[in-house]
Amino acid sequence: MSEQIDVAICSGYSPGARVLRAAVRELTKEENIRVVTVAPALAELPKAMEEMRSLQFRKVLLVDGCEGGCGLLVLNRFEVLPSSMIMIDKHFNVSRKGIDETKERIRQTLKEMRG
Repeated sequence: MSEQIDVAICSGYSPGARVLRAAVRELTKEENIRVVTVAPALAELPKAMEEMRSLQFRKVLLVDGCEGGCGLLVLNRFEVLPSSMIMIDKHFNVSRKGIDETKERIRQTLKEMRG
């Protein structure tokens, strides 16, 4: 089995964030990834803050769903430097095409990260 990679994602409600979450949810069935959302750590939930700090020593792919970049801001707050980052394309609605394109982009980045 391939190396597990942590995928940190934003938790927003923009169409892009919803496309992102749908794509990542499907990828968990196809790829060896662990999904970490940033909102619980931002809310200062102790267990989530501990989990976020643990990412400092792991291979992390950050995927942000809009230009706000909240995922990167939260990782920075916990001194986590992602191994790779993706800003998904802007979406105005949630569509099968958008989910599939986002999945493929994430899948390709995971492949590059694994070498």
